[in-house]
Order: sequence, then C-alpha cells, then structure tokens
Amino acid sequence: MNIISIDPSLISTALIVFSNNNFKIFNYCRESSSFGQKGFKKWYKLCEEYVNYRFVDYRKYKNYSDGELVKLKDYDKITDMIISDILNNINKEEDIQIGIEGYSFSSNDNSLIDLVTFSTLLRKKLFDTVSENIIVLSPSTLKLEACKLTYQPIIKTIKSKKERIEYIYKNNSGISGGRFTKTDIYKSIIENENLTDYWATHCKKISADIEICSKINKPYEDINDAYLIFKILEKNV
Repeated sequence: MNIISIDPSLISTALIVFSNNNFKIFNYCRESSSFGQKGFKKWYKLCEEYVNYRFVDYRKYKNYSDGELVKLKDYDKITDMIISDILNNINKEEDIQIGIEGYSFSSNDNSLIDLVTFSTLLRKKLFDTVSENIIVLSPSTLKLEACKLTYQPIIKTIKSKKERIEYIYKNNSGISGGRFTKTDIYKSIIENENLTDYWATHCKKISADIEICSKINKPYEDINDAYLIFKILEKNV
C-alpha cells in the first residue's frame, strides 16, 4: 500500500510518501525563507537530515491581470514538482491512498483565494495522474483525529429517553481535540508512546527547543500536519 499525505501551503507545502514500508518527507519552500546569511535558518537546519527540500520561486508581476496568470503558471510548476516526487517514490504495482488537508475558511486573508487555486490544481493532478482514491480532511477533522490518535477518550453516559454513550477526546491539558492549535498538534506527536519512527523520535528529541517558542515554526507546523494525516490514514488502512 502506498500512502500519500499533503499539507498544501503557498510557502511551505509538506508531502509524505509512504511506500515499501518506508516514508519520505518533502518540503516545498522558498529559499529566502529557509536560508540566512550563514546557511539554513535554525528550524530548517534542525530537520535537514530528515527532510527533502524543494525550493520554489514566485515571480514578480506589474499588475493584477499579469499577476493572476503568473501565479497560475508558478502553481503549475510547483504542483508538477510534487507529482514528480510522488511518482518517483511509490510502488506503482500497489494501491494508493491519498490524504490532503482542506481549506480553513476562517481566515479573511486574500491569500486564501490563491491557496484554493493552488490546492485545486494539485488535487486535479493527483486525481488524473496518481490516484482517484483521495480523502480531504478538514482542519477541524485533522485536529480531532490527531487527538484520537494519542489520547484515551473520556466516556460519558448520557441519560435521556434512551441511554447512550458519548466519547469526549481531550489532551493532557484538557483541550478538546477540535480546538487544537499547532502546538497541541505537535504535542499529540511527542506524547504518543506508540509513535517511534524517525520523525516522531526527532520531534521528541527537540521538544525542549520547541516548547519555549510561542508558536510552532515552519517547516515543522506543515510537516507535522502531513505526518499526522499519514498516521491517521495508516491506522484506518
């Protein structure tokens, strides 16, 4: 079984390709975002050993009309890179399951429109050239499933006309799965004793560095999302 998981982003798309009982991590990022004057910036350097970086570039444009076409061409080039990495790292003789995170419509940022364009183009190419077996996880679903992957449910009996059992999922800090932040997503990896692969082990090893930060920095936030999509699909498959 091949499992492909993607967290699409205009500046830091994360891809995980699982095939032949092994997985590879790819990150499509801007060179200017990942490099400083002395080489890789801290967070990109920390996971350099585990991530295959692909540098993307967005061209400048003079006006709105030109910009819409330039962006489409750039998105076409980047999504071609993603498809190429997938096809070069899967076993084409086996079934393929794809999981991709959907859009968060809570943002009022104009870049949401660009993200929808980019993600839609990517989904179409995945559907046409890789597999029609695609699951789109909403951000809230990913958060809840990440919680379920790591934490035991709180079992509550609801007494009404017909008694029923309700399962409530929270992390060790009492935060409901559906309300997870990027930090809670990260904690669901390092607090899961069953996750022992190289990415989970790496995240646990650098927990002291990450936990003092006010947010989860790139590329970790995107890779963590793609990683958890992969683990959720792996568990279900």
